[in-house]
Amino acid sequence: MQGLKGQRVLMRIHVGERDKHGGKPVYEQIVQLLRKRQLAGATVFRGIMSFGASAHVHTVRFLELSGDLPIVIECVDSAEKIDAILPELDAMIGGGLITLEKVDVIVYRAGSERS
Repeated sequence: MQGLKGQRVLMRIHVGERDKHGGKPVYEQIVQLLRKRQLAGATVFRGIMSFGASAHVHTVRFLELSGDLPIVIECVDSAEKIDAILPELDAMIGGGLITLEKVDVIVYRAGSERS
């Protein structure tokens, strides 16, 4: 199996905390899909403030808005794997944004020796 070291694609998926798919939070469903399709891994970040196409500001400062904070899911893998999963993600995301960028990856493994 080829490792991740080298040029890969970083996919960032921007959704709202309240966004649902199949009755569950869409970010949870996305992570499960990425895992099922055996992508290298995924991390979910919860933001503290955002605005998007509607220009509506979501922030933790206002209690009534704090339940719909921005969520970003990041995943790095080969262009082929990312391209293959995009149609499934498109079907899951009602409103949001997916960005893709080329990145150079250097993998560090726990317990490995470096010179």
